Amino acid sequence: MINGSFSRLRPVFFLALPLALVLFAGTASAQDVYDEWGGLYHAYHVNKTACTPAPSGYKPFYISHIGRHGSRYPVNPGYVGNGLDPLRKADSLGVLSAEGRRLMEAFARLDSISQGTYGLICPLGAEEQQAIARRMAAAYPRVFRQKGRDSVACYSTHKQRAILSMTNFAAALASAAPKVHIGFVAGEKYYDYLCREDQASSGLKGGSRKADKAMAEQFDFEGFYSRIFTDPVKAHTCFKSDRLMAETCVTNGSVADYLGIPELVRCLTPHEFEVASKIYNAKQYFQHCGSAEQGEWRMHLMDPLVLDFVEKADAAVAGNNVAADLRFSHDVGMMPFFSLIGLAGYDSRLRFEEVCDHWNATYMMPMATNLQLVFYRNRKGDVLVKVLFNEGESSIPALGPGPYYSWGVLREYLLSLIN
Repeated sequence: MINGSFSRLRPVFFLALPLALVLFAGTASAQDVYDEWGGLYHAYHVNKTACTPAPSGYKPFYISHIGRHGSRYPVNPGYVGNGLDPLRKADSLGVLSAEGRRLMEAFARLDSISQGTYGLICPLGAEEQQAIARRMAAAYPRVFRQKGRDSVACYSTHKQRAILSMTNFAAALASAAPKVHIGFVAGEKYYDYLCREDQASSGLKGGSRKADKAMAEQFDFEGFYSRIFTDPVKAHTCFKSDRLMAETCVTNGSVADYLGIPELVRCLTPHEFEVASKIYNAKQYFQHCGSAEQGEWRMHLMDPLVLDFVEKADAAVAGNNVAADLRFSHDVGMMPFFSLIGLAGYDSRLRFEEVCDHWNATYMMPMATNLQLVFYRNRKGDVLVKVLFNEGESSIPALGPGPYYSWGVLREYLLSLIN
């Protein structure tokens, strides 16, 4: 049973949530739980909001962007192996039930279709990036038709899924805005400020300990194991931990679902899936967002990215030839970055037990998540910035309701965040 700390709403905070999450909370009972709590591995969806026009006289001239790679295959064979290997061991001991064999076969199919493509974006991921680029060009055609400002700079980490996302995005943008000149760079040098997960590894173990405890208290392992094993006690010798066995069905199952293998995630009942996914959701927030327990060290690893946004925007405002700076990264770099800048939905400091009342990665960090800062200027030279999260209007609550902010005010705020 999920306890009250994961199911209770807190209305004061709720009023400050982004529209997408408000809609999710209000209609949760009518939704498919496997979709609602797909989490970090949910396919991209546009945050549909009203479009507030800029004040009279302001025209867009520059876009500063960061985006997560698109929907992908499992990240590596070991990730699928967390589920497949122990199930194969259990099968060799003759303790898999018929349902357990169906689960093993689903993992095996996921492994099979991922051979040679582990860690890469899938066709859905490519289309997600292309569609975002087309919508950007359609929404801001003036940005990409400026005389003397006809360059687009693309930056990516060295991970192939980010590079492929960058190239798919850029190809669609080039088709929609053929007059722009697009440049590409990628490498570990860019990972060092776009993601930086490697520098956080020593502080992430606490999240797994929290998740282990929560799963032991809230997940019905007896019911789960009795369905997939004929001898749960004997089968227990085949895998590393109870939490990991259930968690891998959630994480790999959400990916397998959009790859055409829905049987994997359905090995969990809706209630089991919701419990396990919410705990995984809380673990990810604890490790990478504004965790009340972790303090701010995790967020401040992204100080260099904040500075990069400011420096590149300063250059554009001063009059360089760049129409857009496009960055391609990963969830584990963007979650602490969004928390650091106080983006709506990331602007509170939550304890592990509170997270799922207020933050759902399905809406706050699905595949291809993106932030677009659209810069506008009037004839007097005053600059405004519009904040878009997953293409919908958003805000930085510390600066007011948005979606428009004075660049001078936003710039000062961003620089004040850096340690």
